Amino acid sequence: MTLISGYKLKDGGFLQADILLTSPNKGIRSSQIPSFKPEAGNLGLSTHAVAGLCQKILVVNEHFAVAFAGDVPAIQGIVRLIEKLEDEHELLTGKCFTDAVLADEAISSSEVQIIALSVEGGEIHITSVYADYGDGNEHFELWVGGSGADHAIAHYQSYPLRMFDVCEEEIVVQGTCMALDQFAMHLKNEFEQKFKSESISKLFGGGYEVVAFYDGRFRKISDIVYAFADAKFNTKGVLEIDCPRCLIKSEYVGADLKIRSVELEFDEEIDEWVSVNDRTFTIAPISRYHETKVEEGACDLSFMGVFLCFLISIKSEGADVTIPVIRRYKSKTHFLYEAFTATVHPDFVSVTYSDRFHDDIAINVLGLSREEKQFSFSND
Repeated sequence: MTLISGYKLKDGGFLQADILLTSPNKGIRSSQIPSFKPEAGNLGLSTHAVAGLCQKILVVNEHFAVAFAGDVPAIQGIVRLIEKLEDEHELLTGKCFTDAVLADEAISSSEVQIIALSVEGGEIHITSVYADYGDGNEHFELWVGGSGADHAIAHYQSYPLRMFDVCEEEIVVQGTCMALDQFAMHLKNEFEQKFKSESISKLFGGGYEVVAFYDGRFRKISDIVYAFADAKFNTKGVLEIDCPRCLIKSEYVGADLKIRSVELEFDEEIDEWVSVNDRTFTIAPISRYHETKVEEGACDLSFMGVFLCFLISIKSEGADVTIPVIRRYKSKTHFLYEAFTATVHPDFVSVTYSDRFHDDIAINVLGLSREEKQFSFSND
């Protein structure tokens, strides 16, 4: 299955989805995924195999976008139906789309779930086929589908009402960061727990996408960096942040989603951090999912971006506390000056935090309660 959701935050519209394809056929060769590399001899999922990866969100045009969950051949048939509807209608509306899907006798509720966003009369509308209403309040409306639906509902229910009451110019960043907050937590859990992680065991995950409506059109959010690091307070009470244990970069190149994932380990023999499992995935849309590929050791994607999801694990009184720092930067250049620089090559690893970033994290850790840290997003 999968995780899809569509939501409105005030006047803003968003779609989110994972990229994992699974199959009940345990005899097929299991695909690699970005969030972790299985250990040798690991049996993987108990009832399914990881069949591949693909993009499950289709941006049809400036004013129409769709997220899919379910059977791949059925979804490919719906993509062909969308292409036909585009030829027949000058403006493709949500009702026109859902009516056409429901009228197709070859599509059943057991095969597919769909959430669509459309702009009609200057407003964003959510329509769905076989998906479910998830949650809502006076500022927010959520629809969900797939095996990860309950996780999406629980995530958005965890926010206090004030997080949804944002001014117009902050809607896109706030709605995007809410999705990235959820993605980062799943990815960290997948990295640490592998096949035992909640998302993978529920048959979704591996990597994630989010679409937002901004500047007059639906766009996939690109240039996202995820980093998972440990930190501790030294004897002087100063916060020391280790080199990240994992770095993941998500970026669109044309119609393909590229994700670079690398683990960093400290080699005590040479007294240096080294990279392992440095892999770059090229993930195709669902219409040509078989073109997805993985390269070992490619260094094309750099670990700088516009959005940062930095998860800090701090041991406090014998317990591990994870503090998310979710940020949007004005540009990649601002990211380098205000967050960190990371150079990762087969023979060389260097990660340097900016003074501003280190001080900002220290202030957040020392000055905020755990709940406030979890719900604190920034648009730098």
